[in-house]
Amino acid sequence: MDPAEATRKRARPRRRRRAAAGPDLLSALPDCLLHAIMSSLKARQAVQTCVLSTRWRDLWRSVPCLDIDLDEFRAETVAVWTADAECSISDHSIASSVGADSFGSSDDSSDSDDSSSGSDVNSSDSENDDISDSDLDSSDSSSSSSSSDDDDDSKKNKQWEDWKKFEDFTMNLMACCNIAQLDSFRLHIGRCKGSKAPPTSFRQRQAAGCLRRAMKYCAPDPPGQCKVLRSGSWRLKRLHLGHVRLDDRFAKHISSVCLSLEDLELQDCSCRIRSVTSDSLKNLVLRNCTLRNLSEIASPSLKTLVIDGGANANDCVLDILTPAVTYLHLAVNFLRFQGSISTNEMPSLVKTSIDFHDYKDTWSEDNKLGGVQFKILCSVSNATSLELSGLGKKVLSKERTFQEFTNLRNLFLGSCDLSNNFRTLEFFLQSSPNLEKLTLHRCKFPAHPKKKKGKLKLVATSSSEFHGFDFMCENLKVEIIYKDVDARKLVKLLLHAAGNLSKNNITLTKVN
Repeated sequence: MDPAEATRKRARPRRRRRAAAGPDLLSALPDCLLHAIMSSLKARQAVQTCVLSTRWRDLWRSVPCLDIDLDEFRAETVAVWTADAECSISDHSIASSVGADSFGSSDDSSDSDDSSSGSDVNSSDSENDDISDSDLDSSDSSSSSSSSDDDDDSKKNKQWEDWKKFEDFTMNLMACCNIAQLDSFRLHIGRCKGSKAPPTSFRQRQAAGCLRRAMKYCAPDPPGQCKVLRSGSWRLKRLHLGHVRLDDRFAKHISSVCLSLEDLELQDCSCRIRSVTSDSLKNLVLRNCTLRNLSEIASPSLKTLVIDGGANANDCVLDILTPAVTYLHLAVNFLRFQGSISTNEMPSLVKTSIDFHDYKDTWSEDNKLGGVQFKILCSVSNATSLELSGLGKKVLSKERTFQEFTNLRNLFLGSCDLSNNFRTLEFFLQSSPNLEKLTLHRCKFPAHPKKKKGKLKLVATSSSEFHGFDFMCENLKVEIIYKDVDARKLVKLLLHAAGNLSKNNITLTKVN
């Protein structure tokens, strides 16, 4: 071959490989849109986006919403990026990117001081707090020394290893991302199933330690930024915590530092808090929380209040002082709230849902529980929509009771006991002149004599049974959903008591 020809062949430029996927339009989006996308991801996934390209390398540091969840670190739910070694982010890489000024490495002594100052909080739970760091080390060493063929020990080691990874990741991430400057923060450690999992009390304390360090070291105002709020106040608007141990220091931080906080949700938390007060809070949700000495929920701006499950110990009366609430949901075992619940007048109330299922019929009529039911009903008399479940027949005393529900338009009674000759139903119908829709869902009606074949016998209703039972509700529509009761007597009673109520406005639905 001619040397000149060979040189020309070597000099021929290479063909560019055709791009397989086209241009990267996602990375071309502005930071604000990418942050909105990353805010919908769990925290670990958000951090893992740093390997996509140099464009994404530092975006996770300024994400406005963080969702740290232990489920991301469980063996059965780990992210699917493990197939590619380049797409896996180690927790140590985050730690190394933080630098020596991270509070995670220098806060051991100060955090121990915080723990000692909070000894009064944890002392009452000594029966559940018998796990220390030394116990953890010994547990790990003993399990690691066992045979690798032992499935139980391997599961135990794996669960502890998953927890350690979660803890290291959380500590380092919270050092990189300033919680005080976030819009939303969620920390949820979930439930670990099985006896081989880290104890709940241990995990709650560790999560509380992470939160306590953030409260102590996170700077509220970034350098060079105009301070709209007063110095020292957080910008955080939404805070959701799950399975975290909280005390009065947390409550004080909420009221004095989190001046922009609007949504607070606590789930399965252990709370030794005396009061929850805030001038900015709009939504408060307490789900299955173990409360100790909670005596006050006070917020002039609160719009939504949900207390679902849980308990409040030590005979402490819980006073709810929220005049601006528009939605109230109470679904608790009132017997576990030993000091009961007291609510103030709520003039702005629109919708109310209360579950009384835990009241027992074995209580006498003069018992204070019946009084609590009626007091709660009186406090929500301004509602336009009222849902009551499990209401007992002894909610009213023997004396005739008067209470006006002038704004009430929709009334839902679910699984309520109306076997007291419909006295409870009579109370609502006579007290609600503007009622438009009445729904009775699988309620208990008065018993009727039965024939020998077991069929219900409809007894002719005398005029004496209708004495005093009259109401005037224009355009009232009634829906009766029943299973194994005879609703014909109730229909006859309603038609007799309301002169303007027709059969066309009464719907009967039988369910299995």
